[in-house]
Amino acid sequence: KPVSRLRAAYPDVTVSLHQGSPDQVARMVIEEVAEIGMATESLANYPELVTLPCYEWQHVLVLPKNHPLAQKTRISLEDLAQEPLITYHPSVTGRTRIDNAFAAKQLTPRIALEAIDSDVIKTYVSLGMGVGIVAEMAVRDITDDELVVRPAGHLFGRNLARIAFKKQAYLRQFVYEFAQLLNPELNATRIAESMG
Repeated sequence: KPVSRLRAAYPDVTVSLHQGSPDQVARMVIEEVAEIGMATESLANYPELVTLPCYEWQHVLVLPKNHPLAQKTRISLEDLAQEPLITYHPSVTGRTRIDNAFAAKQLTPRIALEAIDSDVIKTYVSLGMGVGIVAEMAVRDITDDELVVRPAGHLFGRNLARIAFKKQAYLRQFVYEFAQLLNPELNATRIAESMG
């Protein structure tokens, strides 16, 4: 929605979306391939970037409708440790939270497939290859009657997506407005103060 709102407000601006791991996103902003970056992990580790919190989110479980765990109201890590799991590659989207949660309980997850894209994960869940663990925003528009979504914040905690800008970069007005569309608290004054 923020992208479509930006396009409506600035029809002459070309919007190019680039996808990558958090490290790739950071590099794109530093090298000025992108004016703004968003990622969950590691953006704050780059001294060349100014990062601000954008929004919180949690992981969710995606299961086939007929899966035994789909009938449970509260799924545990012990339950998940018995299942083949389909989730993100270790470099993206809060995967360290997933790994750390299993490690804290001395459980070894059975990772059947790792992907960078949520749609790939959902596709393989639909094919019955395992239980998916994805970001909640990846299932907001799920229309497949064969899939069930269960919140997993109680298992993996909450994640913080951050927005990044290159330090001392000149930001055009539409960049400020896009940031505010992502989070109303990210107004031009707050961003400018953070940029130094």
